[in-house]
Amino acid sequence: MKKLIFALLTALVALSSCRSLKEEWDPVFTFGPNLPAEQVFYTEATLPGFSGTWTTIKELKAMYRNKPLEIVNEIWVKGQVISSDVTGNLYKELYIQDETGGIDLKLGKSSLYSEYRLGQWVYVYCNGLTLGAYNGMPQLGLEADDTATNEYETSYIDSQAIINNHFFKGQYAEPVKPLVVSENDIKAAINAGYTGELWGKLVTVPGLKYGNLIFALVYPNSNLPHKSANPENRVFISDKGTWGVNTWALTKSRYVQLLKNGNFDAAEVGSGATRYGPITGSPSDYLEDGSRALESFGLDRDLSYKEIMIKYAAANYVSHYFKMGNTDVQVRTSGFAKFADETISESLTNGGKTCDITGIFSIYVSSSGTSAQLTLVDPPSESVKINH
Repeated sequence: MKKLIFALLTALVALSSCRSLKEEWDPVFTFGPNLPAEQVFYTEATLPGFSGTWTTIKELKAMYRNKPLEIVNEIWVKGQVISSDVTGNLYKELYIQDETGGIDLKLGKSSLYSEYRLGQWVYVYCNGLTLGAYNGMPQLGLEADDTATNEYETSYIDSQAIINNHFFKGQYAEPVKPLVVSENDIKAAINAGYTGELWGKLVTVPGLKYGNLIFALVYPNSNLPHKSANPENRVFISDKGTWGVNTWALTKSRYVQLLKNGNFDAAEVGSGATRYGPITGSPSDYLEDGSRALESFGLDRDLSYKEIMIKYAAANYVSHYFKMGNTDVQVRTSGFAKFADETISESLTNGGKTCDITGIFSIYVSSSGTSAQLTLVDPPSESVKINH
């Protein structure tokens, strides 16, 4: 990650953490004393350096052209907080929205819920930040680092100094009410691409029916390269029912349990058109002797992939498919969420009932096309309402 330096009065403040080995320094606009952000609550009239002109979130997202954009203009956006990481389903990110759309702010801090309240106004000075996307979803952060496994177009803003100079806390307001959307609304958003006004907003999708299908991508050894260019270290648990996954996500213990029970034995190692075979085989079985891919597994090369997956097990995201009419909506949850081990109601999985789900709406672009996702902010007991 490219390091930045700020002229804060006469002192130089260095980044507290950096994943990149690069040591480069650039000047950054200075607003004034580096006061703890929580001590100051701004209004539009008291924003330091404010130009008096606002850019809507929709207009900001429209500047993205399928590649990262370092913003060098005096651009300000504002929005209300619609996310909370208190359940652990969001990690080091904050969503804000205005009337035109929402956007993901990659603040590299945990426990953001203790600093930013739902409904609170946040003002963002964009000059010096990078507008990128993850699977089609626009984000604001720093320019991407160059670590081997990084697939993001932006990186986390880890320095409090940078946060204080770009993100300004406004006054508290009533939490944003979720927008109730229809199937036609979802289709229109998908057709609009990343500029669609629904993406990044808090919505309620009514009448969803469980699709008895999941999607999960796991890395046998996450310490090794696992980009799409590394199919030897990727396993998809998808396209074939639920694989016995009846919880909202996979904690490490649940993941290991299902592996040992043989639930994933038929899952294949590989990515895209490159498929090696089921996880019961080993790297030595599937990879050529002397190849970089094989040698990267080291002493694990003769273990089965299943054994490697157990050895390096971690919590995993899971996307559960629901349908609104004929349109798929994925509900994506983290294995680190407090509710990850919560079982999905049998009235949905087996009883065929429908439900209304509230969450942050996001776009997901993959090789198979564009789809809609919901990220839960509240636990399912609050955000998933079963229709009786």
